[in-house]
Amino acid sequence: MAGGCVDRLSSLPNDLLRRILHFAPLKEAASTTALSRRWREPLWLSSGAVNLETGVVEKKKHRRQQGHEQDNAHARFFSGSDDMVSAATGALDAATVPVTRLTLITWYPVSDHYEVVSSYKDMVEVVLSNRATRRVEELLLAAKDPSGSPYDRWVFNCTVTLDSLQLVALRILELTNCSGVLVYHTEAVLPRLSSLRLSHCTQQLGSLQRVIDAVPSLAAVRLEYVFITHEEAIEATWRHFRCPATTVLVLDSCKWEVTIGHRHGWFFKKTVDRLKIDAMRLRRFSYKGPLRSYSFSPQPLEFEQVDLEFFEQGYRVKDPNRDLETFWKFTRNFTGTKEMRLSVNHLEDIAVLSEARQIELLPAFGRLERLEFQGAHWTKDKTAAVTTILNLLHCCPVLITLRINLTAMYEEEDASNKQGGHKQKGTTRKEILMAAMVGPRYLFQCLQSSLRRVDLQFQLEKKDCLGVKLIKTFAENAMFLKEILIDSGDEKLCEHMKPRIAKWNSSRKELGATSFVLLPLKR
Repeated sequence: MAGGCVDRLSSLPNDLLRRILHFAPLKEAASTTALSRRWREPLWLSSGAVNLETGVVEKKKHRRQQGHEQDNAHARFFSGSDDMVSAATGALDAATVPVTRLTLITWYPVSDHYEVVSSYKDMVEVVLSNRATRRVEELLLAAKDPSGSPYDRWVFNCTVTLDSLQLVALRILELTNCSGVLVYHTEAVLPRLSSLRLSHCTQQLGSLQRVIDAVPSLAAVRLEYVFITHEEAIEATWRHFRCPATTVLVLDSCKWEVTIGHRHGWFFKKTVDRLKIDAMRLRRFSYKGPLRSYSFSPQPLEFEQVDLEFFEQGYRVKDPNRDLETFWKFTRNFTGTKEMRLSVNHLEDIAVLSEARQIELLPAFGRLERLEFQGAHWTKDKTAAVTTILNLLHCCPVLITLRINLTAMYEEEDASNKQGGHKQKGTTRKEILMAAMVGPRYLFQCLQSSLRRVDLQFQLEKKDCLGVKLIKTFAENAMFLKEILIDSGDEKLCEHMKPRIAKWNSSRKELGATSFVLLPLKR
Protein backbone atom coordinates (compact mmCIF):
# COMPACT_ATOMS: atom_id res chain seq x y z
CA MET A 1 0.00 0.00 0.00
CA ALA A 2 1.02 3.67 -0.41
CA GLY A 3 3.45 5.02 2.15
CA GLY A 4 4.66 1.56 3.13
CA CYS A 5 1.57 0.87 5.28
CA VAL A 6 0.60 -2.73 5.88
CA ASP A 7 -2.75 -3.79 4.41
CA ARG A 8 -3.97 -5.81 7.37
CA LEU A 9 -7.58 -5.87 6.23
CA SER A 10 -6.73 -7.73 3.01
CA SER A 11 -4.71 -10.26 4.96
CA LEU A 12 -7.78 -11.43 6.85
CA PRO A 13 -9.30 -14.78 5.84
CA ASN A 14 -12.27 -14.77 3.47
CA ASP A 15 -14.71 -16.03 6.10
CA LEU A 16 -13.94 -13.09 8.37
CA LEU A 17 -14.15 -10.61 5.49
CA ARG A 18 -17.54 -12.00 4.51
CA ARG A 19 -18.70 -11.53 8.09
CA ILE A 20 -17.63 -7.89 7.98
CA LEU A 21 -19.37 -7.34 4.64
CA HIS A 22 -22.48 -8.98 6.09
CA PHE A 23 -23.16 -5.68 7.92
CA ALA A 24 -21.81 -3.23 5.32
CA PRO A 25 -24.11 -1.10 3.11
CA LEU A 26 -24.58 -2.55 -0.39
CA LYS A 27 -22.82 0.29 -2.21
CA GLU A 28 -19.72 0.12 0.00
CA ALA A 29 -19.68 -3.68 -0.09
CA ALA A 30 -19.82 -3.78 -3.90
CA SER A 31 -17.12 -1.12 -4.23
CA THR A 32 -14.58 -3.28 -2.39
CA THR A 33 -13.84 -5.07 -5.68
CA ALA A 34 -11.85 -1.97 -6.71
CA LEU A 35 -9.58 -1.92 -3.67
CA SER A 36 -6.85 -4.31 -4.87
CA ARG A 37 -6.24 -7.63 -6.59
CA ARG A 38 -7.04 -9.37 -3.34
CA TRP A 39 -10.57 -7.94 -3.50
CA ARG A 40 -11.32 -8.64 -7.18
CA GLU A 41 -13.28 -11.67 -6.16
CA PRO A 42 -16.70 -10.18 -5.19
CA LEU A 43 -16.83 -11.47 -1.63
CA TRP A 44 -19.92 -9.36 -0.94
CA LEU A 45 -21.97 -11.67 -3.15
CA SER A 46 -21.29 -14.48 -0.69
CA SER A 47 -21.74 -12.42 2.50
CA GLY A 48 -25.35 -13.54 2.86
CA ALA A 49 -26.65 -9.98 3.24
CA VAL A 50 -28.14 -7.14 1.20
CA ASN A 51 -28.11 -3.80 3.05
CA LEU A 52 -29.55 -1.15 0.74
CA GLU A 53 -29.92 2.54 1.59
CA THR A 54 -31.20 4.84 -1.11
CA GLY A 55 -33.86 7.42 -1.87
CA VAL A 56 -34.55 10.97 -2.93
CA VAL A 57 -31.50 12.53 -1.35
CA GLU A 58 -29.04 10.51 -3.42
CA LYS A 59 -31.02 10.95 -6.63
CA LYS A 60 -31.38 14.69 -6.06
CA LYS A 61 -27.69 15.12 -5.38
CA HIS A 62 -26.80 13.05 -8.45
CA ARG A 63 -29.04 15.08 -10.75
CA ARG A 64 -27.61 18.34 -9.44
CA GLN A 65 -24.17 17.12 -10.41
CA GLN A 66 -25.48 16.26 -13.88
CA GLY A 67 -27.24 19.59 -14.26
CA HIS A 68 -30.71 18.03 -14.57
CA GLU A 69 -32.36 19.14 -11.33
CA GLN A 70 -36.05 18.28 -11.12
CA ASP A 71 -38.44 20.44 -9.20
CA ASN A 72 -40.89 17.72 -8.27
CA ALA A 73 -39.81 15.78 -5.17
CA HIS A 74 -42.66 13.35 -5.76
CA ALA A 75 -41.30 12.35 -9.18
CA ARG A 76 -37.80 12.04 -7.78
CA PHE A 77 -39.07 9.66 -5.11
CA PHE A 78 -40.68 7.31 -7.61
CA SER A 79 -37.55 7.42 -9.74
CA GLY A 80 -35.45 6.61 -6.69
CA SER A 81 -37.81 3.86 -5.54
CA ASP A 82 -37.57 2.20 -8.98
CA ASP A 83 -33.81 2.26 -8.69
CA MET A 84 -34.02 0.79 -5.20
CA VAL A 85 -36.20 -2.08 -6.38
CA SER A 86 -33.81 -2.73 -9.25
CA ALA A 87 -30.76 -2.59 -7.00
CA ALA A 88 -32.31 -4.83 -4.34
CA THR A 89 -33.63 -7.47 -6.74
CA GLY A 90 -30.37 -7.38 -8.69
CA ALA A 91 -28.32 -7.96 -5.56
CA LEU A 92 -30.65 -10.74 -4.40
CA ASP A 93 -30.47 -12.50 -7.77
CA ALA A 94 -26.68 -12.15 -7.96
CA ALA A 95 -26.02 -13.56 -4.48
CA THR A 96 -24.06 -16.80 -4.58
CA VAL A 97 -25.25 -17.95 -1.16
CA PRO A 98 -28.68 -17.68 0.51
CA VAL A 99 -29.37 -14.13 1.73
CA THR A 100 -30.12 -14.21 5.47
CA ARG A 101 -30.03 -10.47 6.22
CA LEU A 102 -32.00 -7.82 4.31
CA THR A 103 -31.97 -4.11 5.15
CA LEU A 104 -34.05 -1.56 3.22
CA ILE A 105 -33.55 2.06 4.29
CA THR A 106 -35.44 4.61 2.22
CA TRP A 107 -35.08 8.37 2.31
CA TYR A 108 -38.37 9.96 1.33
CA PRO A 109 -39.21 13.56 0.34
CA VAL A 110 -40.14 16.19 2.87
CA SER A 111 -43.09 17.21 0.71
CA ASP A 112 -45.92 15.12 -0.74
CA HIS A 113 -45.00 12.31 1.67
CA TYR A 114 -48.58 11.12 2.06
CA GLU A 115 -48.77 10.33 -1.65
CA VAL A 116 -45.75 8.04 -1.60
CA VAL A 117 -46.82 5.83 1.32
CA SER A 118 -48.56 3.25 -0.85
CA SER A 119 -45.63 3.29 -3.26
CA TYR A 120 -43.19 2.60 -0.41
CA LYS A 121 -45.29 -0.31 0.80
CA ASP A 122 -45.60 -1.68 -2.75
CA MET A 123 -41.85 -1.28 -3.20
CA VAL A 124 -41.13 -3.31 -0.06
CA GLU A 125 -43.58 -6.01 -1.10
CA VAL A 126 -42.02 -6.24 -4.58
CA VAL A 127 -38.57 -6.75 -3.05
CA LEU A 128 -39.85 -9.30 -0.53
CA SER A 129 -41.66 -11.24 -3.25
CA ASN A 130 -38.29 -12.20 -4.73
CA ARG A 131 -37.66 -15.91 -4.22
CA ALA A 132 -34.20 -15.14 -2.83
CA THR A 133 -35.79 -13.59 0.28
CA ARG A 134 -37.36 -16.88 1.36
CA ARG A 135 -34.25 -17.66 3.43
CA VAL A 136 -34.03 -14.19 5.05
CA GLU A 137 -33.64 -14.42 8.84
CA GLU A 138 -33.14 -10.71 9.64
CA LEU A 139 -35.34 -8.01 8.07
CA LEU A 140 -34.78 -4.33 8.84
CA LEU A 141 -37.09 -1.73 7.29
CA ALA A 142 -36.64 1.99 7.91
CA ALA A 143 -38.09 5.16 6.42
CA LYS A 144 -36.11 8.32 7.05
CA ASP A 145 -36.41 11.98 6.21
CA PRO A 146 -33.58 13.82 4.43
CA SER A 147 -32.66 15.82 7.55
CA GLY A 148 -31.72 12.59 9.32
CA SER A 149 -34.03 13.11 12.31
CA PRO A 150 -36.86 10.67 12.98
CA TYR A 151 -40.31 11.84 11.99
CA ASP A 152 -43.17 12.00 14.41
CA ARG A 153 -45.94 9.46 14.30
CA TRP A 154 -48.14 11.33 11.80
CA VAL A 155 -45.48 11.79 9.13
CA PHE A 156 -45.00 8.38 7.53
CA ASN A 157 -48.09 6.24 7.84
CA CYS A 158 -46.97 2.88 6.45
CA THR A 159 -48.05 -0.38 8.10
CA VAL A 160 -46.26 -3.69 7.54
CA THR A 161 -48.72 -6.58 7.28
CA LEU A 162 -47.14 -9.78 8.55
CA ASP A 163 -49.61 -12.01 6.70
CA SER A 164 -48.08 -10.88 3.40
CA LEU A 165 -44.51 -11.74 4.42
CA GLN A 166 -43.77 -15.22 3.08
CA LEU A 167 -40.59 -15.39 5.13
CA VAL A 168 -40.79 -18.69 6.95
CA ALA A 169 -37.17 -18.42 8.15
CA LEU A 170 -37.51 -14.88 9.59
CA ARG A 171 -36.16 -14.58 13.14
CA ILE A 172 -35.61 -10.83 13.59
CA LEU A 173 -37.90 -8.01 12.42
CA GLU A 174 -37.07 -4.34 13.01
CA LEU A 175 -39.17 -1.38 11.84
CA THR A 176 -38.30 2.31 12.12
CA ASN A 177 -40.59 5.29 11.41
CA CYS A 178 -43.54 3.20 10.27
CA SER A 179 -47.07 2.65 11.52
CA GLY A 180 -46.07 -0.59 13.14
CA VAL A 181 -47.22 -4.10 12.35
CA LEU A 182 -50.55 -5.69 11.55
CA VAL A 183 -51.88 -9.22 11.24
CA TYR A 184 -55.32 -10.23 10.01
CA HIS A 185 -55.31 -13.96 10.75
CA THR A 186 -55.04 -15.34 14.25
CA GLU A 187 -53.27 -18.53 13.23
CA ALA A 188 -49.50 -18.63 13.64
CA VAL A 189 -47.54 -16.56 11.14
CA LEU A 190 -43.75 -16.29 10.88
CA PRO A 191 -43.26 -19.39 13.04
CA ARG A 192 -39.56 -18.71 13.71
CA LEU A 193 -39.83 -14.99 14.55
CA SER A 194 -38.12 -14.50 17.92
CA SER A 195 -37.38 -10.77 18.05
CA LEU A 196 -39.58 -7.76 17.21
CA ARG A 197 -38.30 -4.18 17.48
CA LEU A 198 -40.37 -1.08 16.75
CA SER A 199 -38.60 2.28 16.88
CA HIS A 200 -40.26 5.69 16.42
CA CYS A 201 -43.42 3.99 15.20
CA THR A 202 -47.08 4.40 15.92
CA GLN A 203 -48.86 1.19 16.85
CA GLN A 204 -52.43 0.21 17.69
CA LEU A 205 -52.45 -1.87 20.88
CA GLY A 206 -55.00 -4.37 19.63
CA SER A 207 -53.01 -5.00 16.44
CA LEU A 208 -49.80 -5.42 18.43
CA GLN A 209 -51.52 -7.90 20.73
CA ARG A 210 -52.77 -9.96 17.76
CA VAL A 211 -49.25 -10.00 16.31
CA ILE A 212 -47.79 -11.30 19.58
CA ASP A 213 -50.53 -13.91 19.86
CA ALA A 214 -49.87 -15.05 16.28
CA VAL A 215 -46.10 -15.50 16.81
CA PRO A 216 -45.63 -18.44 19.18
CA SER A 217 -41.85 -18.10 19.59
CA LEU A 218 -41.57 -14.31 20.08
CA ALA A 219 -38.95 -14.14 22.84
CA ALA A 220 -37.93 -10.45 22.61
CA VAL A 221 -40.21 -7.42 22.21
CA ARG A 222 -38.54 -3.99 22.06
CA LEU A 223 -40.70 -0.88 21.81
CA GLU A 224 -38.63 2.31 21.58
CA TYR A 225 -40.27 5.74 21.27
CA VAL A 226 -43.49 4.09 20.12
CA PHE A 227 -46.84 5.88 20.28
CA ILE A 228 -49.29 3.16 21.30
CA THR A 229 -52.99 3.85 20.80
CA HIS A 230 -56.10 2.05 21.97
CA GLU A 231 -59.85 2.56 21.59
CA GLU A 232 -62.51 1.78 24.18
CA ALA A 233 -66.26 2.23 24.24
CA ILE A 234 -66.25 2.32 28.06
CA GLU A 235 -63.25 3.43 30.07
CA ALA A 236 -61.47 0.54 31.75
CA THR A 237 -59.59 0.75 35.03
CA TRP A 238 -56.63 -1.31 33.75
CA ARG A 239 -55.30 -2.08 30.26
CA HIS A 240 -53.75 -5.47 29.58
CA PHE A 241 -50.71 -6.49 27.56
CA ARG A 242 -49.93 -10.20 27.07
CA CYS A 243 -46.52 -11.57 26.10
CA PRO A 244 -46.76 -15.28 26.93
CA ALA A 245 -43.50 -16.39 25.28
CA THR A 246 -41.46 -13.22 25.84
CA THR A 247 -38.27 -13.38 27.91
CA VAL A 248 -36.99 -9.86 27.06
CA LEU A 249 -39.32 -6.83 27.14
CA VAL A 250 -38.19 -3.23 26.52
CA LEU A 251 -40.51 -0.24 26.94
CA ASP A 252 -38.35 2.79 26.16
CA SER A 253 -39.92 6.26 26.16
CA CYS A 254 -43.25 4.99 24.85
CA LYS A 255 -46.46 6.96 25.04
CA TRP A 256 -49.70 5.08 25.66
CA GLU A 257 -52.96 6.81 24.79
CA VAL A 258 -56.55 5.57 24.88
CA THR A 259 -59.48 7.06 22.97
CA ILE A 260 -62.73 6.60 24.86
CA GLY A 261 -65.92 6.82 22.85
CA HIS A 262 -69.43 7.83 23.95
CA ARG A 263 -72.87 6.84 22.76
CA HIS A 264 -73.66 10.48 21.94
CA GLY A 265 -70.83 10.52 19.40
CA TRP A 266 -68.18 12.53 21.22
CA PHE A 267 -64.93 11.07 22.52
CA PHE A 268 -61.89 12.07 24.54
CA LYS A 269 -58.27 10.94 24.75
CA LYS A 270 -56.43 9.97 27.89
CA THR A 271 -52.92 8.81 28.77
CA VAL A 272 -52.77 5.20 29.91
CA ASP A 273 -51.36 5.24 33.45
CA ARG A 274 -52.36 1.73 34.56
CA LEU A 275 -51.13 -1.32 32.70
CA LYS A 276 -51.12 -5.01 33.63
CA ILE A 277 -48.50 -7.11 31.86
CA ASP A 278 -48.86 -10.86 31.52
CA ALA A 279 -45.36 -12.20 30.77
CA MET A 280 -44.79 -15.24 32.95
CA ARG A 281 -41.52 -16.23 31.21
CA LEU A 282 -39.95 -12.79 31.40
CA ARG A 283 -36.29 -12.74 32.48
CA ARG A 284 -35.19 -9.23 31.47
CA PHE A 285 -37.27 -6.07 31.64
CA SER A 286 -36.30 -2.50 30.76
CA TYR A 287 -38.50 0.54 31.32
CA LYS A 288 -37.71 4.16 30.59
CA GLY A 289 -40.39 6.78 31.05
CA PRO A 290 -42.59 8.60 33.56
CA LEU A 291 -43.71 6.92 36.75
CA ARG A 292 -46.84 4.84 36.04
CA SER A 293 -48.86 2.13 37.78
CA TYR A 294 -47.58 -0.95 35.95
CA SER A 295 -47.95 -4.40 37.39
CA PHE A 296 -47.10 -7.95 36.34
CA SER A 297 -49.87 -10.47 36.77
CA PRO A 298 -48.90 -13.19 37.29
CA GLN A 299 -45.47 -12.17 38.53
CA PRO A 300 -42.54 -13.72 36.61
CA LEU A 301 -40.52 -16.11 38.76
CA GLU A 302 -37.13 -16.04 37.03
CA PHE A 303 -36.18 -12.39 36.61
CA GLU A 304 -32.48 -11.95 35.91
CA GLN A 305 -32.14 -8.24 35.12
CA VAL A 306 -34.33 -5.17 35.52
CA ASP A 307 -33.51 -1.65 34.24
CA LEU A 308 -35.76 1.16 35.47
CA GLU A 309 -35.24 4.81 34.53
CA PHE A 310 -37.93 7.24 35.59
CA PHE A 311 -38.20 10.77 34.28
CA GLU A 312 -40.84 13.48 34.11
CA GLN A 313 -42.75 13.80 30.85
CA GLY A 314 -44.85 16.89 30.26
CA TYR A 315 -46.69 18.83 32.92
CA ARG A 316 -48.47 16.98 35.69
CA VAL A 317 -49.60 17.88 39.18
CA LYS A 318 -47.23 16.19 41.62
CA ASP A 319 -48.68 14.23 44.51
CA PRO A 320 -45.78 13.15 46.78
CA ASN A 321 -47.72 10.45 48.64
CA ARG A 322 -49.20 8.99 45.45
CA ASP A 323 -45.84 9.04 43.66
CA LEU A 324 -44.12 7.41 46.64
CA GLU A 325 -46.62 4.56 46.70
CA THR A 326 -46.53 4.17 42.90
CA PHE A 327 -42.73 3.92 42.85
CA TRP A 328 -42.41 1.25 45.53
CA LYS A 329 -45.37 -0.72 44.17
CA PHE A 330 -43.70 -0.61 40.75
CA THR A 331 -40.45 -2.02 42.15
CA ARG A 332 -42.39 -4.68 44.07
CA ASN A 333 -42.95 -6.43 40.72
CA PHE A 334 -39.26 -7.40 40.67
CA THR A 335 -38.63 -8.96 44.07
CA GLY A 336 -37.26 -12.07 42.35
CA THR A 337 -34.62 -10.37 40.17
CA LYS A 338 -30.86 -10.89 40.58
CA GLU A 339 -29.73 -7.58 39.08
CA MET A 340 -31.34 -4.15 39.06
CA ARG A 341 -30.41 -0.77 37.60
CA LEU A 342 -32.45 2.09 38.99
CA SER A 343 -32.44 5.77 38.02
CA VAL A 344 -34.65 8.51 39.48
CA ASN A 345 -34.72 12.29 39.22
CA HIS A 346 -34.59 13.12 42.92
CA LEU A 347 -33.71 10.80 45.80
CA GLU A 348 -35.97 12.77 48.09
CA ASP A 349 -39.05 11.75 46.08
CA ILE A 350 -38.76 8.07 47.02
CA ALA A 351 -37.54 8.28 50.62
CA VAL A 352 -39.72 6.36 53.09
CA LEU A 353 -39.16 8.10 56.42
CA SER A 354 -41.50 6.56 58.98
CA GLU A 355 -41.13 3.01 60.24
CA ALA A 356 -44.82 2.32 59.65
CA ARG A 357 -44.57 3.38 56.02
CA GLN A 358 -41.44 1.28 55.58
CA ILE A 359 -43.30 -1.81 56.74
CA GLU A 360 -46.15 -0.94 54.38
CA LEU A 361 -44.19 -0.04 51.23
CA LEU A 362 -40.69 -1.49 51.20
CA PRO A 363 -40.40 -4.80 49.27
CA ALA A 364 -37.87 -7.54 49.94
CA PHE A 365 -35.56 -8.32 47.03
CA GLY A 366 -34.65 -11.77 48.26
CA ARG A 367 -32.46 -12.68 45.23
CA LEU A 368 -30.96 -9.29 44.36
CA GLU A 369 -27.14 -9.55 44.23
CA ARG A 370 -26.23 -6.48 42.18
CA LEU A 371 -27.82 -3.03 42.46
CA GLU A 372 -26.91 0.07 40.45
CA PHE A 373 -28.58 3.23 41.65
CA GLN A 374 -28.49 6.75 40.18
CA GLY A 375 -30.14 9.93 41.37
CA ALA A 376 -29.77 13.57 42.34
CA HIS A 377 -29.90 15.06 45.83
CA TRP A 378 -30.01 18.53 47.31
CA THR A 379 -26.81 19.51 49.09
CA LYS A 380 -28.77 21.58 51.61
CA ASP A 381 -30.44 18.57 53.24
CA LYS A 382 -28.96 15.10 52.85
CA THR A 383 -31.31 13.30 55.25
CA ALA A 384 -33.86 12.24 52.64
CA ALA A 385 -31.14 11.14 50.22
CA VAL A 386 -29.46 9.03 52.88
CA THR A 387 -32.82 7.59 53.86
CA THR A 388 -33.42 6.46 50.29
CA ILE A 389 -30.06 4.67 50.16
CA LEU A 390 -30.71 2.95 53.47
CA ASN A 391 -34.22 2.03 52.36
CA LEU A 392 -32.68 0.18 49.42
CA LEU A 393 -30.09 -1.54 51.63
CA HIS A 394 -32.88 -2.67 53.92
CA CYS A 395 -34.67 -4.22 50.91
CA CYS A 396 -31.64 -6.24 49.73
CA PRO A 397 -30.61 -8.88 52.30
CA VAL A 398 -28.23 -10.78 49.97
CA LEU A 399 -26.70 -7.83 48.08
CA ILE A 400 -23.11 -8.44 46.94
CA THR A 401 -22.30 -5.47 44.68
CA LEU A 402 -23.66 -1.94 45.13
CA ARG A 403 -23.03 0.93 42.71
CA ILE A 404 -24.25 4.44 43.58
CA ASN A 405 -24.04 7.44 41.25
CA LEU A 406 -24.92 10.68 43.05
CA THR A 407 -25.49 14.06 41.45
CA ALA A 408 -25.44 17.07 43.76
CA MET A 409 -27.93 19.88 43.16
CA TYR A 410 -27.50 23.36 44.62
CA GLU A 411 -30.24 25.74 45.63
CA GLU A 412 -29.67 29.50 45.66
CA GLU A 413 -29.58 29.54 49.43
CA ASP A 414 -27.15 26.65 49.48
CA ALA A 415 -24.93 28.36 46.93
CA SER A 416 -24.81 31.51 49.05
CA ASN A 417 -23.83 29.43 52.07
CA LYS A 418 -20.91 28.01 50.10
CA GLN A 419 -19.72 31.55 49.40
CA GLY A 420 -19.26 32.36 53.09
CA GLY A 421 -22.73 32.48 54.59
CA HIS A 422 -24.09 30.25 57.33
CA LYS A 423 -22.17 26.97 57.50
CA GLN A 424 -24.35 23.90 57.00
CA LYS A 425 -24.18 21.42 59.83
CA GLY A 426 -22.63 18.10 58.75
CA THR A 427 -24.56 14.83 58.88
CA THR A 428 -23.03 12.39 61.35
CA ARG A 429 -23.01 8.60 61.02
CA LYS A 430 -25.56 8.35 63.84
CA GLU A 431 -27.88 10.75 62.02
CA ILE A 432 -27.44 8.73 58.83
CA LEU A 433 -28.54 5.55 60.61
CA MET A 434 -31.37 7.23 62.46
CA ALA A 435 -32.64 8.94 59.31
CA ALA A 436 -34.03 5.67 57.98
CA MET A 437 -35.33 4.55 61.39
CA VAL A 438 -34.09 1.02 60.79
CA GLY A 439 -31.46 0.83 63.53
CA PRO A 440 -27.74 -0.04 63.45
CA ARG A 441 -25.92 -2.40 61.13
CA TYR A 442 -27.27 -5.67 62.53
CA LEU A 443 -30.66 -4.80 61.00
CA PHE A 444 -29.04 -4.43 57.57
CA GLN A 445 -28.55 -8.05 56.67
CA CYS A 446 -26.46 -7.29 53.57
CA LEU A 447 -23.99 -5.23 55.66
CA GLN A 448 -23.72 -8.06 58.15
CA SER A 449 -23.23 -10.97 55.76
CA SER A 450 -23.06 -10.38 51.97
CA LEU A 451 -21.91 -6.95 50.70
CA ARG A 452 -18.46 -7.29 49.12
CA ARG A 453 -18.03 -4.33 46.79
CA VAL A 454 -19.26 -0.73 46.70
CA ASP A 455 -18.79 1.67 43.76
CA LEU A 456 -19.42 5.35 44.47
CA GLN A 457 -19.62 8.20 41.97
CA PHE A 458 -20.13 11.63 43.50
CA GLN A 459 -18.99 15.24 43.34
CA LEU A 460 -16.46 16.18 46.00
CA GLU A 461 -17.88 19.61 46.81
CA LYS A 462 -16.48 19.54 50.37
CA LYS A 463 -14.69 17.14 52.69
CA ASP A 464 -17.84 16.07 54.53
CA CYS A 465 -20.04 15.64 51.44
CA LEU A 466 -22.50 12.79 51.18
CA GLY A 467 -20.14 10.61 49.12
CA VAL A 468 -17.37 10.79 51.76
CA LYS A 469 -19.85 10.04 54.55
CA LEU A 470 -21.06 6.97 52.67
CA ILE A 471 -17.47 5.72 52.39
CA LYS A 472 -17.20 5.96 56.18
CA THR A 473 -20.57 4.30 56.72
CA PHE A 474 -19.68 1.28 54.59
CA ALA A 475 -16.15 1.09 56.00
CA GLU A 476 -17.49 0.88 59.55
CA ASN A 477 -20.52 -1.32 58.97
CA ALA A 478 -20.05 -3.70 55.99
CA MET A 479 -18.43 -6.65 57.75
CA PHE A 480 -17.33 -8.59 54.65
CA LEU A 481 -16.43 -5.62 52.45
CA LYS A 482 -13.41 -6.20 50.18
CA GLU A 483 -13.21 -3.03 48.09
CA ILE A 484 -14.67 0.43 47.65
CA LEU A 485 -14.15 2.06 44.26
CA ILE A 486 -14.72 5.81 44.01
CA ASP A 487 -14.97 8.46 41.31
CA SER A 488 -15.21 11.86 42.99
CA GLY A 489 -13.59 14.08 40.38
CA ASP A 490 -10.48 14.28 42.60
CA GLU A 491 -7.85 11.77 41.52
CA LYS A 492 -5.91 12.26 44.79
CA LEU A 493 -8.77 11.40 47.14
CA CYS A 494 -7.77 7.73 47.39
CA GLU A 495 -4.23 8.73 48.30
CA HIS A 496 -5.41 11.25 50.88
CA MET A 497 -7.66 8.69 52.58
CA LYS A 498 -4.99 5.99 53.00
CA PRO A 499 -4.34 6.80 56.72
CA ARG A 500 -8.08 6.59 57.43
CA ILE A 501 -8.35 3.29 55.55
CA ALA A 502 -5.55 1.83 57.69
CA LYS A 503 -7.33 3.01 60.84
CA TRP A 504 -10.65 1.56 59.72
CA ASN A 505 -9.07 -1.78 58.82
CA SER A 506 -7.45 -1.94 62.24
CA SER A 507 -10.82 -1.44 63.91
CA ARG A 508 -12.47 -3.93 61.56
CA LYS A 509 -9.90 -6.58 62.50
CA GLU A 510 -10.85 -6.26 66.14
CA LEU A 511 -14.51 -6.85 65.19
CA GLY A 512 -13.65 -9.90 63.07
CA ALA A 513 -14.45 -8.10 59.80
CA THR A 514 -12.43 -8.38 56.59
CA SER A 515 -9.99 -5.73 55.42
CA PHE A 516 -10.85 -3.65 52.36
CA VAL A 517 -9.08 -1.42 49.85
CA LEU A 518 -10.06 1.97 48.43
CA LEU A 519 -9.42 2.25 44.68
CA PRO A 520 -10.24 4.72 41.90
CA LEU A 521 -13.27 3.76 39.81
CA LYS A 522 -12.52 3.60 36.11
CA ARG A 523 -15.34 4.78 33.85
